Amino acid sequence: MTTTPIPSNDTSTPEAATPPPDAKPVSRTAAMGVTLRSVLLGLLFTIAADLWIHYAELIMGGRQGHTAIAATSTPVGSFTILFVLTGINLLTRAILPRIAMTGAELLVVYVMVTTSAVLSSSGQLHFIMPTVVAAWHYASDANGWASLFHRFVPHWMAQTDPVALKGFYEGKADVAWGLWLPQMGTWITFMLALAFASLCIASLLRRSWVDRERLSFPTVALPLALCEDKVPIFKNALFWFGAAVPFAFAVMNTVALNAPAVPYVSLRADTNIAQNIADTPWNALNPLNLSFYPFVIGIAYLIPVDVTFSSWFFYLVTKGERVFGAAFNIDASITGAQRATFPYIGHQGAGAFLALTIVTLWLNRGYLKEVAKSIFREPGGLDDTDEPLTYRAAAIGLLCAMGVMIGVCVAAGMQPIIAVVLIVLALTYMIAATRIRAETGNAWLFGPEVDVNALMTRTLGTGFLTPSDLTVLAFMRPAVGNFDMRCMPMPHHFDAFKMADAVGVSRRRLFGAICLGTVLGLIASFAIALTLWHLYGAEAKAEPWRTSQGRVPFDNLAALLRNPVKTDIFALGGIATGFLVTTGLILMRTYFVWWPLHPVGYAIANTGTMQSTWLPFFIAWLLKVLVLRYGGQPMYKMFIPFFLGLIAGDLLGGGFTTLFGAFTGISVYPINW
Repeated sequence: MTTTPIPSNDTSTPEAATPPPDAKPVSRTAAMGVTLRSVLLGLLFTIAADLWIHYAELIMGGRQGHTAIAATSTPVGSFTILFVLTGINLLTRAILPRIAMTGAELLVVYVMVTTSAVLSSSGQLHFIMPTVVAAWHYASDANGWASLFHRFVPHWMAQTDPVALKGFYEGKADVAWGLWLPQMGTWITFMLALAFASLCIASLLRRSWVDRERLSFPTVALPLALCEDKVPIFKNALFWFGAAVPFAFAVMNTVALNAPAVPYVSLRADTNIAQNIADTPWNALNPLNLSFYPFVIGIAYLIPVDVTFSSWFFYLVTKGERVFGAAFNIDASITGAQRATFPYIGHQGAGAFLALTIVTLWLNRGYLKEVAKSIFREPGGLDDTDEPLTYRAAAIGLLCAMGVMIGVCVAAGMQPIIAVVLIVLALTYMIAATRIRAETGNAWLFGPEVDVNALMTRTLGTGFLTPSDLTVLAFMRPAVGNFDMRCMPMPHHFDAFKMADAVGVSRRRLFGAICLGTVLGLIASFAIALTLWHLYGAEAKAEPWRTSQGRVPFDNLAALLRNPVKTDIFALGGIATGFLVTTGLILMRTYFVWWPLHPVGYAIANTGTMQSTWLPFFIAWLLKVLVLRYGGQPMYKMFIPFFLGLIAGDLLGGGFTTLFGAFTGISVYPINW
């Protein structure tokens, strides 16, 4: 019998109120939704979204400000496209109903844009390309990079040509495509392998997470509401009222940035109530940010109250830990090159991420045995006819994708065992992050500060790593080793298969559409990004923060090569603590349904996400508790359109003002930073 880990004790969500079914899923063999026109529109809008992302985030960001188009849990760009398409489709139904799109077709377009365009922003392409060019461009006699690690870098991994580098950083130049083909080929191949591995993992775990455990997946609620064929959400006054409030703030603040006489009321996390506290130990509370992100409140209203409570509660616990450490001066005895300091928040987060994947997979071993039987065609296996891929194909695909990523690392000079550890750790972190997203809908998907790169170098130490290993690790940091996981595709793959069930889209055909959109979209995205960087110049008119991220891995690499790091015992203790606490929380949730503390709340609290969103989570928790107490399920459901409106209005406010700014050059109020 399959063990179901981390059950929910909140019956306010439909997923929690219905017992997990083990019955065979309904057949999805029909094309339903994956039509020629939906796929073509998906490809068209994927390229349009890529152009929008790159212009807004690479060009506008440095001069005008922008709302991040792809980095939020419900991507601003993809959702804006879906909203506009839905409005046009409603008019088409009224005038020419025969050519109107179905809700399933709209969903296919949204999924194709979301799963492909997400690879184009921060945490993926926008960090990878500045890293590809930084190793040679920033090398100087002062930093000694050339003598430290240039000899370990293959030419196909980094851009070394002076002409290509000059065009990239200074701008006003055409792209020398011949000089860029080796690097583009390498990194497109690696990113496609990563995306395909993610799709295969989603195919293997979909039935467990969606059908059996019935995780809440709050980020699918709003797109599904728009993709209903009758679109009843547009007829709900509460939806439009909820949307009007954040949209008005986005417009008003954008106007205020260009006309100072207009009041400016920021809802972002730019108010630090602890910054002026000077007395020890209370100054350890700094920073303690206040924010009122409407779309975060809207999403958090849709998730179980034990998850929202645990998220803000454990975040305040981390603040208490810092105050405790400062009060007793715990770090006074730590000397020398020791880097980890009490209360090891990043290390606790790393332990929590490892436990979320390892322990939940262990508790799901019954399900995994059934999957294994299907893979090896043994009796007792699961029927995978209607899965995105057969389990055998998904397992083989995952191994092949991992083989490609490991092969790139080994070809670049990394020891095979180190390459295996890197990719396995990266996927372990990604599964945990995706699990957290599926249960919290967290606005920005950050991992722990002790990311894969930091875990393999500054925590475990560099004694087992060669200079070539460290060099390849530096190049791999933005793609698979970084704590910034906002643009990893795995959460969107799970969302896609969750939504497919709701509107009757064939999972297998949707899998093919996602693959097609990802391949063509990623190639187009690289071409668009390189063209814009060469036109505006990464160090001339382009947004400077993304450019600066390119040298971060190499500053860190140079420090490690000059000063090797020993295994950090204190840091390992922090990781062990996070692992054990998370394991304990998982077991308590598994065997005692009344247990109020949720492990994903502990995991997310030990990342940078909650620093900006703890107050919106608290507000959503309080509102939902009051609604359920005094109005019960009927009132909770009655207010859902209002909170969906909060999400929609906030995202559309950021999307439309950023789009307007792209054409007019005005300054833009970013709704998410």
